[in-house]
Amino acid sequence: MEGGGTCHAIRLEAIMQYRSIGQVKVSAIGLGAMPMSIEGRPDKGQSILGPKLVAVQNQYSPKHRRTADTLVHCGDLGLTFLPWSPLGGITSAKALGDKNAPFQQVADAHGVSPQQVALAWELAQGQHVIPIPGASRPETILDSIKAIDLELTPDELELLS
Repeated sequence: MEGGGTCHAIRLEAIMQYRSIGQVKVSAIGLGAMPMSIEGRPDKGQSILGPKLVAVQNQYSPKHRRTADTLVHCGDLGLTFLPWSPLGGITSAKALGDKNAPFQQVADAHGVSPQQVALAWELAQGQHVIPIPGASRPETILDSIKAIDLELTPDELELLS
């Protein structure tokens, strides 16, 4: 992944070069798959793009927590963190409660779905976190929206973490 950071830096510098000669009209930039490797940190992107960098989109879910350090770092930098696949992916979302007992336990206590708990848990990571759940069925969309109002206790957040 170390080389990936160098590639990110080269791409970012190219964007800024095109922007400086008027070839690219951009008011804000978001980056995807931004690693926390030494050369690819979000602050490297911020040092190249300056205030144009506003968001980082990485995979983050109960199943995939390897980008938790990036999530925290984005908050420290004032960047929005957009977890994609916040329920673990299309093949895992349905079984989230079966594969992650704490999420099912908290869901049962609140009378909601474990998917709603997962989204509420991600939202509780900070005001800079905006999960991007993929949903096409109206009932799934409504369930996801209800996560905004689901307040988890500190003990529940500890259990889920």
